[in-house]
Amino acid sequence: MSSHRVRAALLAGALCVLATGCGGDDGDGKTSASPSDNWADSVSLDVSTGDLARGKSATLQVTTENSSRSITNVPLELSFKTVGLALPQESALKVEYRDGEKKPWKRLALSARDGSLRGTLPVNVPHGTVQRFWRVTPDFGASAALQTLKVSGSLGGKGQKVDSTWEQPLPTATVQPGGEGGTAAPLSRSAWSEYSFRVRNLLSGPLEDAQARAELSCADKEGNDDKPCDVADGVPGYAAQYFDGDGWKPLDVSKSSGANPQDIVLLREAATLPAKGEKEYRFRLKATSPLGKHFDHAELGLWMVYPKAEKGQNGVLGYESTAIRLDAN
Repeated sequence: MSSHRVRAALLAGALCVLATGCGGDDGDGKTSASPSDNWADSVSLDVSTGDLARGKSATLQVTTENSSRSITNVPLELSFKTVGLALPQESALKVEYRDGEKKPWKRLALSARDGSLRGTLPVNVPHGTVQRFWRVTPDFGASAALQTLKVSGSLGGKGQKVDSTWEQPLPTATVQPGGEGGTAAPLSRSAWSEYSFRVRNLLSGPLEDAQARAELSCADKEGNDDKPCDVADGVPGYAAQYFDGDGWKPLDVSKSSGANPQDIVLLREAATLPAKGEKEYRFRLKATSPLGKHFDHAELGLWMVYPKAEKGQNGVLGYESTAIRLDAN
């Protein structure tokens, strides 16, 4: 289950690179403030990243909100700290920014200080909300579960500044739909329909103490998700099976025991994968009632989680789901 961000216009215009003389009119008749003015109470900062993967660029989003006058030439320090693994060399993390949507990308110079990789650049903070979509590319990956990259932003200095912190998991495993892709088989009463997921360990060593959890939910005709696929209160409208390597085994679909009480947990199984290893999870579903008369569609999802995650840690290692069309007959 992914989070979606609404993409907005990038910060237009060049950054003010002058050390002084950046105050005055901001171009629309309004007076702009300098970093020496008292502005911290009217400005907020938010930093975040997209999903990280070794060797691939992810979005580094830097958002400012300013309820007062525009501010120019404010120092923005970005810092990157690895949690659970050694801090990489400066060259192993590429951070790129640009002064406008059509401007060329520039690499932010990073240096190691106080246990983090840090870099500073000047930014303008106009009145209103500005979302900047920059890039971060790690040339390193996790060596164990629950390792993260903590990204911090600090805007301003000399007694007045605003801060923001975001912690992004370093990927440990991937979950992908199995088979040849395309449209999933519909769920009907005439025959069993098979669905599968393939889990891959991204670590150079074994992935241990993980757990695979398969869940099924239905969406009603109004588009409301996360409904139990029941044709009456507590009466499931389907049967389910799991291939355990030796054959197809029936699954108990009679009660919910998931984090979301509306989901039916079809499978909860300990998982250990060798270094760079893969495992396929296969399921079969068959309707016992005309589910298409009650629901719009069903969704079968497979989670890979780390049950030993402590409070405050993100124990989700991977997730994928398949939308399933329902037969009304």
